[in-house]
Amino acid sequence: MAKKKRVLVIFGGPSNEHNVSLASGRLVKDNLNQMSYEAHECRITKTGLWSFDEQKPLKLPKALEYLQRKKFTVVFLALHGKFGEDGKIQSILEALKIPYTGSDSASSAIAMNKDLSNKIAKFYDFKVPNYSIFTKFSLPVWNVFPCVVKPVSQGSSYGAYIVKKPKELKKAVSQAFNYDDKIMIQDFIRGREITCGVLEKSGRPIALPPTEIIPRVSEFFDYKAKYKIRGSKEVTPAKLNKKQTGLVKNLALEAHKMFGCQGMSRTDFILRGKIFYYLETNTIPGLTKTSLLPQQANAAGIDFSKMLDLIIESAIK
Repeated sequence: MAKKKRVLVIFGGPSNEHNVSLASGRLVKDNLNQMSYEAHECRITKTGLWSFDEQKPLKLPKALEYLQRKKFTVVFLALHGKFGEDGKIQSILEALKIPYTGSDSASSAIAMNKDLSNKIAKFYDFKVPNYSIFTKFSLPVWNVFPCVVKPVSQGSSYGAYIVKKPKELKKAVSQAFNYDDKIMIQDFIRGREITCGVLEKSGRPIALPPTEIIPRVSEFFDYKAKYKIRGSKEVTPAKLNKKQTGLVKNLALEAHKMFGCQGMSRTDFILRGKIFYYLETNTIPGLTKTSLLPQQANAAGIDFSKMLDLIIESAIK
Protein backbone atom coordinates (compact mmCIF):
# COMPACT_ATOMS: atom_id res chain seq x y z
CA MET A 1 0.00 0.00 0.00
CA ALA A 2 1.40 3.38 -1.01
CA LYS A 3 2.50 5.64 1.79
CA LYS A 4 0.12 8.54 2.41
CA LYS A 5 1.30 12.01 1.44
CA ARG A 6 1.50 14.39 4.40
CA VAL A 7 -0.41 17.53 3.40
CA LEU A 8 -0.39 20.70 5.47
CA VAL A 9 -3.27 23.05 4.66
CA ILE A 10 -2.40 26.65 5.56
CA PHE A 11 -5.25 29.14 5.90
CA GLY A 12 -6.30 32.32 7.70
CA GLY A 13 -3.61 34.98 7.57
CA PRO A 14 -3.42 38.73 8.21
CA SER A 15 -5.30 39.91 5.11
CA ASN A 16 -8.81 41.30 4.84
CA GLU A 17 -9.78 37.96 3.32
CA HIS A 18 -9.05 36.07 6.56
CA ASN A 19 -12.57 34.67 6.96
CA VAL A 20 -12.80 33.60 3.33
CA SER A 21 -9.49 31.79 3.76
CA LEU A 22 -10.77 30.01 6.88
CA ALA A 23 -13.72 28.70 4.88
CA SER A 24 -11.48 27.64 1.98
CA GLY A 25 -8.93 25.92 4.20
CA ARG A 26 -11.39 23.95 6.27
CA LEU A 27 -13.26 22.76 3.19
CA VAL A 28 -9.98 21.72 1.56
CA LYS A 29 -8.87 19.75 4.61
CA ASP A 30 -12.26 18.05 4.99
CA ASN A 31 -12.29 17.00 1.32
CA LEU A 32 -8.78 15.59 0.98
CA ASN A 33 -8.93 11.89 0.07
CA GLN A 34 -8.21 10.06 3.33
CA MET A 35 -6.88 7.06 1.42
CA SER A 36 -4.16 9.18 -0.22
CA TYR A 37 -3.37 11.93 2.27
CA GLU A 38 -2.56 12.48 5.93
CA ALA A 39 -4.11 15.91 6.43
CA HIS A 40 -2.77 18.55 8.82
CA GLU A 41 -3.70 22.18 9.26
CA CYS A 42 -2.08 25.47 10.11
CA ARG A 43 -4.25 28.46 10.94
CA ILE A 44 -2.44 31.78 10.77
CA THR A 45 -4.07 34.38 13.00
CA LYS A 46 -4.74 37.95 11.93
CA THR A 47 -1.77 38.98 14.06
CA GLY A 48 0.56 36.53 12.29
CA LEU A 49 0.77 33.66 14.78
CA TRP A 50 0.84 30.10 13.38
CA SER A 51 -1.25 27.37 15.04
CA PHE A 52 -0.49 23.83 13.80
CA ASP A 53 -3.26 21.27 14.32
CA GLU A 54 -4.84 23.54 16.98
CA GLN A 55 -1.70 23.57 19.09
CA LYS A 56 -0.38 26.65 20.90
CA PRO A 57 0.21 29.47 18.36
CA LEU A 58 3.84 30.07 17.37
CA LYS A 59 5.65 33.18 16.19
CA LEU A 60 7.14 33.03 12.71
CA PRO A 61 10.70 31.83 13.58
CA LYS A 62 9.40 28.92 15.68
CA ALA A 63 6.74 28.16 13.07
CA LEU A 64 9.39 27.84 10.38
CA GLU A 65 11.43 25.50 12.58
CA TYR A 66 8.31 23.37 13.05
CA LEU A 67 7.70 23.32 9.28
CA GLN A 68 11.23 22.10 8.57
CA ARG A 69 11.12 19.50 11.33
CA LYS A 70 7.83 17.90 10.29
CA LYS A 71 8.84 17.34 6.64
CA PHE A 72 5.43 17.64 5.03
CA THR A 73 5.13 16.26 1.49
CA VAL A 74 3.41 19.42 0.33
CA VAL A 75 1.79 22.57 1.69
CA PHE A 76 -1.66 23.35 0.33
CA LEU A 77 -2.04 27.12 0.30
CA ALA A 78 -5.60 28.25 1.00
CA LEU A 79 -4.54 31.79 1.89
CA HIS A 80 -6.12 34.72 0.05
CA GLY A 81 -5.04 38.34 -0.36
CA LYS A 82 -1.92 39.75 1.24
CA PHE A 83 0.62 37.21 2.50
CA GLY A 84 -1.25 34.53 0.54
CA GLU A 85 -1.42 35.65 -3.08
CA ASP A 86 1.28 38.33 -3.12
CA GLY A 87 4.29 35.99 -3.13
CA LYS A 88 5.28 36.35 0.52
CA ILE A 89 4.34 32.90 1.83
CA GLN A 90 5.61 31.41 -1.43
CA SER A 91 9.01 33.05 -0.88
CA ILE A 92 9.22 31.59 2.62
CA LEU A 93 8.39 28.08 1.42
CA GLU A 94 10.83 28.39 -1.48
CA ALA A 95 13.59 29.34 0.95
CA LEU A 96 12.74 26.27 3.06
CA LYS A 97 12.57 24.10 -0.10
CA ILE A 98 9.08 22.89 0.82
CA PRO A 99 6.75 22.10 -2.13
CA TYR A 100 3.49 24.06 -2.15
CA THR A 101 0.40 24.36 -4.30
CA GLY A 102 -0.21 27.13 -6.80
CA SER A 103 2.01 29.68 -8.48
CA ASP A 104 5.54 30.65 -7.43
CA SER A 105 6.45 33.84 -5.60
CA ALA A 106 7.20 35.94 -8.70
CA SER A 107 4.05 34.94 -10.59
CA SER A 108 1.91 35.50 -7.50
CA ALA A 109 3.34 38.96 -6.82
CA ILE A 110 2.87 40.10 -10.43
CA ALA A 111 -0.69 38.81 -10.75
CA MET A 112 -1.67 40.38 -7.42
CA ASN A 113 -0.46 43.80 -8.52
CA LYS A 114 -3.20 45.22 -10.75
CA ASP A 115 -0.86 47.76 -12.34
CA LEU A 116 1.84 45.26 -13.31
CA SER A 117 -0.64 42.59 -14.39
CA ASN A 118 -2.58 45.04 -16.57
CA LYS A 119 0.61 46.24 -18.22
CA ILE A 120 1.59 42.67 -19.01
CA ALA A 121 -1.90 41.89 -20.30
CA LYS A 122 -1.74 44.91 -22.62
CA PHE A 123 1.68 43.80 -23.87
CA TYR A 124 0.15 40.45 -24.82
CA ASP A 125 -2.65 42.25 -26.69
CA PHE A 126 -5.43 41.72 -24.17
CA LYS A 127 -8.08 44.43 -24.22
CA VAL A 128 -7.68 46.31 -20.93
CA PRO A 129 -9.92 49.17 -19.71
CA ASN A 130 -8.09 52.52 -19.56
CA TYR A 131 -6.69 53.24 -16.13
CA SER A 132 -4.27 55.38 -14.12
CA ILE A 133 -2.41 54.69 -10.87
CA PHE A 134 -2.34 57.19 -7.99
CA THR A 135 -0.55 57.36 -4.64
CA LYS A 136 -1.46 59.28 -1.51
CA PHE A 137 0.95 61.96 -2.68
CA SER A 138 -0.71 62.49 -6.07
CA LEU A 139 -4.06 64.20 -6.54
CA PRO A 140 -6.35 61.97 -8.64
CA VAL A 141 -7.60 63.66 -11.79
CA TRP A 142 -10.25 61.70 -13.68
CA ASN A 143 -12.82 62.97 -16.14
CA VAL A 144 -14.60 59.84 -17.41
CA PHE A 145 -17.60 58.57 -15.46
CA PRO A 146 -18.71 56.11 -14.34
CA CYS A 147 -15.34 54.74 -13.26
CA VAL A 148 -14.01 52.10 -10.88
CA VAL A 149 -11.73 52.97 -7.96
CA LYS A 150 -9.85 50.10 -6.34
CA PRO A 151 -6.65 49.32 -4.42
CA VAL A 152 -3.77 48.08 -6.56
CA SER A 153 -3.06 44.98 -4.43
CA GLN A 154 -6.24 43.62 -2.89
CA GLY A 155 -8.47 40.67 -3.65
CA SER A 156 -12.18 39.84 -3.26
CA SER A 157 -12.93 43.38 -4.53
CA TYR A 158 -12.06 44.86 -1.12
CA GLY A 159 -12.03 48.64 -1.32
CA ALA A 160 -13.47 48.68 -4.86
CA TYR A 161 -16.11 51.27 -5.70
CA ILE A 162 -18.09 52.33 -8.74
CA VAL A 163 -18.10 56.13 -8.98
CA LYS A 164 -20.94 57.52 -11.07
CA LYS A 165 -20.41 61.25 -10.58
CA PRO A 166 -17.36 63.52 -10.11
CA LYS A 167 -18.54 64.59 -6.66
CA GLU A 168 -18.37 60.96 -5.47
CA LEU A 169 -14.73 60.48 -6.49
CA LYS A 170 -13.03 62.01 -3.44
CA LYS A 171 -14.87 59.76 -0.98
CA ALA A 172 -14.19 56.61 -3.02
CA VAL A 173 -10.50 57.47 -3.33
CA SER A 174 -10.24 58.10 0.41
CA GLN A 175 -11.88 54.76 1.20
CA ALA A 176 -9.71 52.84 -1.28
CA PHE A 177 -6.56 54.27 0.33
CA ASN A 178 -7.61 52.54 3.56
CA TYR A 179 -6.64 49.26 1.87
CA ASP A 180 -3.47 50.17 -0.03
CA ASP A 181 -0.93 52.94 -0.63
CA LYS A 182 -1.64 52.81 -4.36
CA ILE A 183 -5.01 52.90 -6.07
CA MET A 184 -6.23 52.36 -9.60
CA ILE A 185 -8.91 54.44 -11.28
CA GLN A 186 -10.26 52.65 -14.31
CA ASP A 187 -12.95 53.09 -16.93
CA PHE A 188 -16.13 51.27 -15.96
CA ILE A 189 -16.99 48.81 -18.72
CA ARG A 190 -20.67 47.98 -18.66
CA GLY A 191 -21.19 44.42 -19.83
CA ARG A 192 -21.44 40.81 -18.76
CA GLU A 193 -19.09 39.57 -16.02
CA ILE A 194 -17.42 36.36 -17.19
CA THR A 195 -14.78 34.37 -15.34
CA CYS A 196 -12.87 31.29 -16.44
CA GLY A 197 -10.76 28.94 -14.35
CA VAL A 198 -7.77 26.82 -15.29
CA LEU A 199 -6.52 23.58 -13.75
CA GLU A 200 -3.58 21.44 -14.79
CA LYS A 201 -3.59 17.77 -15.74
CA SER A 202 -0.23 16.04 -16.14
CA GLY A 203 1.45 19.44 -16.43
CA ARG A 204 -0.92 20.68 -19.14
CA PRO A 205 -3.27 23.61 -18.36
CA ILE A 206 -6.95 22.93 -19.07
CA ALA A 207 -9.56 25.71 -19.29
CA LEU A 208 -12.77 24.98 -17.40
CA PRO A 209 -16.31 25.94 -18.45
CA PRO A 210 -16.68 29.71 -17.89
CA THR A 211 -19.14 31.28 -15.47
CA GLU A 212 -21.32 34.36 -15.91
CA ILE A 213 -21.80 36.33 -12.71
CA ILE A 214 -24.99 38.34 -12.27
CA PRO A 215 -24.74 40.33 -8.99
CA ARG A 216 -27.98 40.65 -7.03
CA VAL A 217 -26.93 42.89 -4.15
CA SER A 218 -24.38 45.15 -5.93
CA GLU A 219 -23.70 46.64 -9.34
CA PHE A 220 -20.64 44.43 -9.78
CA PHE A 221 -19.07 41.33 -8.24
CA ASP A 222 -17.82 42.96 -5.03
CA TYR A 223 -17.19 41.28 -1.68
CA LYS A 224 -20.87 41.37 -0.72
CA ALA A 225 -21.95 39.83 -4.02
CA LYS A 226 -19.23 37.17 -3.78
CA TYR A 227 -19.78 35.88 -0.29
CA LYS A 228 -23.29 36.83 0.84
CA ILE A 229 -25.75 33.98 0.42
CA ARG A 230 -27.69 34.63 -2.80
CA GLY A 231 -25.53 37.72 -3.30
CA SER A 232 -25.17 36.86 -6.95
CA LYS A 233 -26.51 34.48 -9.56
CA GLU A 234 -23.78 32.39 -11.12
CA VAL A 235 -24.44 30.55 -14.36
CA THR A 236 -22.01 27.72 -15.16
CA PRO A 237 -21.44 27.07 -17.99
CA ALA A 238 -22.08 30.66 -19.02
CA LYS A 239 -24.67 31.13 -21.76
CA LEU A 240 -22.19 32.07 -24.46
CA ASN A 241 -22.10 30.93 -28.03
CA LYS A 242 -19.48 28.41 -29.14
CA LYS A 243 -17.14 31.08 -30.49
CA GLN A 244 -17.34 33.21 -27.32
CA THR A 245 -16.77 30.16 -25.10
CA GLY A 246 -13.72 29.14 -27.10
CA LEU A 247 -12.35 32.68 -27.02
CA VAL A 248 -12.69 33.20 -23.27
CA LYS A 249 -11.17 29.77 -22.58
CA ASN A 250 -8.20 30.63 -24.79
CA LEU A 251 -7.80 34.00 -23.03
CA ALA A 252 -7.87 32.32 -19.61
CA LEU A 253 -5.21 29.85 -20.75
CA GLU A 254 -3.11 32.68 -22.19
CA ALA A 255 -3.34 34.61 -18.90
CA HIS A 256 -2.38 31.49 -16.95
CA LYS A 257 0.70 31.05 -19.15
CA MET A 258 1.78 34.69 -19.44
CA PHE A 259 1.97 35.07 -15.65
CA GLY A 260 3.63 31.67 -15.25
CA CYS A 261 0.78 30.37 -13.11
CA GLN A 262 0.93 26.81 -11.81
CA GLY A 263 -1.73 24.38 -10.67
CA MET A 264 -4.72 26.68 -10.88
CA SER A 265 -5.86 30.18 -11.74
CA ARG A 266 -9.05 32.07 -12.52
CA THR A 267 -9.21 35.09 -14.79
CA ASP A 268 -12.01 37.66 -14.78
CA PHE A 269 -13.35 39.52 -17.80
CA ILE A 270 -16.10 41.90 -18.87
CA LEU A 271 -17.80 40.99 -22.13
CA ARG A 272 -19.09 44.00 -24.03
CA GLY A 273 -20.25 43.34 -27.57
CA LYS A 274 -17.67 40.97 -29.04
CA ILE A 275 -14.79 42.06 -26.83
CA PHE A 276 -13.60 40.43 -23.60
CA TYR A 277 -11.92 43.08 -21.42
CA TYR A 278 -9.28 41.73 -19.05
CA LEU A 279 -9.78 42.57 -15.35
CA GLU A 280 -7.50 40.36 -13.25
CA THR A 281 -6.05 36.91 -12.67
CA ASN A 282 -6.40 35.12 -9.33
CA THR A 283 -3.57 32.72 -8.50
CA ILE A 284 -5.36 31.22 -5.47
CA PRO A 285 -9.06 31.33 -6.36
CA GLY A 286 -11.61 30.89 -3.59
CA LEU A 287 -12.28 27.30 -2.55
CA THR A 288 -15.43 27.81 -0.47
CA LYS A 289 -18.78 26.14 -1.14
CA THR A 290 -19.90 29.19 -3.13
CA SER A 291 -16.60 29.71 -4.99
CA LEU A 292 -16.37 29.77 -8.76
CA LEU A 293 -13.43 27.46 -9.48
CA PRO A 294 -15.09 24.45 -7.77
CA GLN A 295 -18.33 25.20 -9.65
CA GLN A 296 -16.46 25.24 -12.95
CA ALA A 297 -14.52 22.08 -12.14
CA ASN A 298 -17.76 20.33 -11.26
CA ALA A 299 -19.26 21.42 -14.60
CA ALA A 300 -16.26 19.77 -16.26
CA GLY A 301 -16.94 16.52 -14.39
CA ILE A 302 -14.25 17.09 -11.74
CA ASP A 303 -15.56 16.82 -8.18
CA PHE A 304 -14.05 18.79 -5.31
CA SER A 305 -11.76 16.01 -4.08
CA LYS A 306 -10.48 15.26 -7.56
CA MET A 307 -9.84 18.97 -8.10
CA LEU A 308 -7.70 18.97 -4.94
CA ASP A 309 -5.83 15.91 -6.26
CA LEU A 310 -4.99 17.76 -9.49
CA ILE A 311 -3.80 20.86 -7.61
CA ILE A 312 -1.58 18.76 -5.32
CA GLU A 313 -0.23 16.67 -8.21
CA SER A 314 0.84 19.84 -10.03
CA ALA A 315 2.80 20.90 -6.92
CA ILE A 316 4.80 17.70 -6.47
CA LYS A 317 5.24 16.61 -10.08
